[in-house]
Amino acid sequence: MAVCPNCGRKLHMTDWRPNCPGCGVNLNYFNANEILLDETEKAEVEHAHFQPKVDRAKAAYIGDKRCILRIIFTLLPIGALFLPLATYDKTVMNIIGVYKMLSETGFDNLLSNIKLLIPLGTAAVSVVMILVCLILLTMSLGKRGKRRTLILYGIMAAGAILSLLSMLIFKTAIPAYGAYIYVFLQVWSFAWNYQLIKRGIEVHYTQCLIGGLPSETYFEYVEKGMTRSEIRRRMLIALTEQQIEYEKENNRKFLEETAI
Repeated sequence: MAVCPNCGRKLHMTDWRPNCPGCGVNLNYFNANEILLDETEKAEVEHAHFQPKVDRAKAAYIGDKRCILRIIFTLLPIGALFLPLATYDKTVMNIIGVYKMLSETGFDNLLSNIKLLIPLGTAAVSVVMILVCLILLTMSLGKRGKRRTLILYGIMAAGAILSLLSMLIFKTAIPAYGAYIYVFLQVWSFAWNYQLIKRGIEVHYTQCLIGGLPSETYFEYVEKGMTRSEIRRRMLIALTEQQIEYEKENNRKFLEETAI
């Protein structure tokens, strides 16, 4: 059974009017301002928590020229896959040739040929890791992002190297110049990420406001255990100061325009 939030009177099914029959307060709008402030504050807090992630993801991709070059260096090995990678059974193979071969012979024959499975499998891991690395770059500046990025790019480069070494060891296929270019580009991509992480990437964080207070100030107040009413009072002061500055700026612009 519902009760009036103002006087505590129990409300019955017959109390269908918007006003409480006991104290007369409007139940639809009771404490509406406080509820609206709570919802606004909650939304601003969530935005303050989420915005730094957006800023870090943006910096990881287009923070500076080095980050843009990282994307290019990550994608370059894909182009090398269309070059002659190896000679197998007197046929020059690249990524298209491998696809045709697997379509004709089937994966069952590949599974039975371990000397061919290892170079193709490690190469496939290296290719898949290109997509994985590009996706997870959005989190590369997070808490464990730097280590994860190096590990992922290391796996990508290791897969390319193992594929080339297995061809040289088993001699099932003879590596062509495209395979060496592919390995070089993967190792170069790893090296570029290593130096990028070592030197660091500057992140420009967006200033978030919560009730007119800078988000870091708001969270500091909450951590100190400051009461809600005191935080709201400081919010009001901050918003008033911002309104005064806004009006001063508008008056200045108006005077400049009228003087002209």
